[in-house]
Amino acid sequence: MRFLFALAALLLSFPASAQLVVPLTTPDGRVACTQGMTGVGRPPDWQAVADPDAPDGWALAELARDPADLRFPFCISQQAIVRDIDATLRFKPVSGVRAQVGGLMFRAQSADDYYVVRANSLDNSVRLYRVEKGKRSQLGAKEAPLEAGKWHSLRLIASNERFEVALDGKTLFEVNDRSLPQPGAMGVWSQADSVTHYGSLLVGPVMR
Repeated sequence: MRFLFALAALLLSFPASAQLVVPLTTPDGRVACTQGMTGVGRPPDWQAVADPDAPDGWALAELARDPADLRFPFCISQQAIVRDIDATLRFKPVSGVRAQVGGLMFRAQSADDYYVVRANSLDNSVRLYRVEKGKRSQLGAKEAPLEAGKWHSLRLIASNERFEVALDGKTLFEVNDRSLPQPGAMGVWSQADSVTHYGSLLVGPVMR
């Protein structure tokens, strides 16, 4: 499944020090983002699942449980077309044999052209990838403790070509990459049979 994003969409304008809640689910338990996928395997199956620690008692989760390694389902918000952001994703890895990841996709031009930062509780690593023509290339990585069954926060600060990644309040690494300078869509990203509860996604301006 391929999904092309309209780059003509209006850019978000942030008041100073404000944060926007990017909707992933609705208060009445429906999916509030647009489903898509990179790679191969079963079509994505994003659903709102009950979780008392998620906003309004609902979390977003991808439930197809397809173990294909090159299967990367995502759910993007068409309200969030941005370039420079300070974003924090709250997520809880639940299960998965091949992967247990929480991922934040950003500057997406299409299902095969974007950046993604992802944390995996199976190998306790956080990685930043550039996905181009559907293939991943790693830009940065760091080992970090990441316990399944508990909520974590993944933070990304993207400013021009500079990217800073933090997990649970601790900065892990900074990298530079110039290959995708355009604004694009953002949302959540998964891999293979990973089942992860996505809670809140907060986006604000980069404070300079």
